[in-house]
Amino acid sequence: MDGIARTNHFNQRYQQRGLNPVIVDTLLRYGSARRLHGQAESLTFTKAVLAEIRTDLGDSVFKACERLKNTYIVASDDGVLITIARGYRKAVH
Repeated sequence: MDGIARTNHFNQRYQQRGLNPVIVDTLLRYGSARRLHGQAESLTFTKAVLAEIRTDLGDSVFKACERLKNTYIVASDDGVLITIARGYRKAVH
């Protein structure tokens, strides 16, 4: 997560939610991108992504990601991390 531009809002939400840096790095590397309004995209865990994580990174990282599978990151098109949150609706993927 070092070296990636982040907004103050992202930093505040990251601290408030007490998320592990491994989750953020895994979302950035493996997350499924979905286009949002404007110039941003959302990165989320999907079933396919979680299966790939289990294969590539092993069970311990997979279990951590699966527990937080509703977590998502919003990033701008120029690579700045805008916010991180946990969705409470059931995702359909």
